[in-house]
Amino acid sequence: MKVFKLPDLGEGLPDATVREWLVREGDSVAADQALVTVETAKALVEVPSPYSGTVEKLYVAEGETLQTGQPLVGFTEPASGQASDKTREKTPEKSKSSGEDSGTVVGKIESGSVALAPEQRPMSTRSRNATPAVRALARQLGVDLSRLHPAGSRFSEAEVRAAAGGHPPPAREAAPAATREPAPAPATSAEPARRAMALAMSRSRDLVCPMTLCDEVDISDWPKGTSTTLRLLRAIAHAAASEPNLNAHFDNDTLAPQTPVNIGLAVDAPRGLFVPVLKDIAGHSDGELLDTIARFKQQADEGGIPQSDLQGATIHLSNFGSIIGRFATPVVLPPLVCIVGAGRSHKAVLPHKGKARVRKLLPLSLTADHRAVTGGELARFLKALKEHLES
Repeated sequence: MKVFKLPDLGEGLPDATVREWLVREGDSVAADQALVTVETAKALVEVPSPYSGTVEKLYVAEGETLQTGQPLVGFTEPASGQASDKTREKTPEKSKSSGEDSGTVVGKIESGSVALAPEQRPMSTRSRNATPAVRALARQLGVDLSRLHPAGSRFSEAEVRAAAGGHPPPAREAAPAATREPAPAPATSAEPARRAMALAMSRSRDLVCPMTLCDEVDISDWPKGTSTTLRLLRAIAHAAASEPNLNAHFDNDTLAPQTPVNIGLAVDAPRGLFVPVLKDIAGHSDGELLDTIARFKQQADEGGIPQSDLQGATIHLSNFGSIIGRFATPVVLPPLVCIVGAGRSHKAVLPHKGKARVRKLLPLSLTADHRAVTGGELARFLKALKEHLES
């Protein structure tokens, strides 16, 4: 039996929790076919099969956690006298005795009574128009997505709950250990996200030498309905062009400014803190950025942000003021160098053009890793940020 072990998923965590098996024991699978959905580092990730074969054993039940490098799936070994996919020749070999094609298998075939047909990729009937989290919810509520059509390109959590009609899921018989589905447990489902947050904060505490600088921006002249988040994204990209060392990675005592500006946007969700990344801010229109932010918020609520959208940040933004609070001490997560925090806007009486006026102010709190940048660099970055927001 060939054993496929849980690979390193590149999220910096030593383990993963199995959320949904996409195959069962005895199924035939093709190389790169999704085997299982696991949760790690706040993302639901589909793990593909490294090769074709027949599933002989599932080592872990849904809801259980395993370490990276531990057995995940066992595959049946190729039958004696047959070679694996990787040892087949691409050109046919002629039989010495009959002159006919003996097949595309390396080595001597003792019996010619069995014809070798080309391998057929197994057909998958699993719905691909829903995220792993939404498929899991549909399974819990007894909703068959194959009989429905989403309003958009993918089903949303609201559509699944509406299809369930508010009725509890039907009772099911006990399943084998490797294929049974766990009972809904909100506290358990949030555990990987909070564990990831704890590990990230511990790493920041141990590595970063933080310095925080605060100021307020006069945003009284902003047009009504202006998106604060969008203005902040544009201002950060502008300030990064002025002070590129703040849009950088600091790793192994080496400061490496990054291009383009990829902003990790902190998103608060019931299951924990998610930080999806808006890639290449300058290369996207305002509408595209707003659409992406809306998608991230929906995915965070459903717990299905793709792994690729959680990677590649060069600077972070936390708009905590959308809830409450004016100033904070945002936490830098290495290898990043800087995080921008925006507080709750408020009104204050200030001198303006020689008179006392009521002005609207937006508090800003910036933290940088003092190992990598100077206080002057942080101050100039904040100055450029403030000037762009007030323009």
